[in-house]
Amino acid sequence: MEKKEFVKLLEEAKNGNAHAMYLVGIEYELGLVVEKDMQEALAWISEAADLGDADAKAWIEDYYFDDDANVQAYS
Repeated sequence: MEKKEFVKLLEEAKNGNAHAMYLVGIEYELGLVVEKDMQEALAWISEAADLGDADAKAWIEDYYFDDDANVQAYS
């Protein structure tokens, strides 16, 4: 993604487009177009998940997944 595309995507996200919010979060996670910032990524993706974006919900589940076998056994 180029910077120009990101700016357009960010505008869509600010206007309430949940999937755009998710994609903005991914850009912050990757740090290719904007400086990597996991707090910013989590904020955007959490908002997208709250608005019902399926990709964002899956990302959140994966982000908070604890790979400790003992935790999984009691979940």
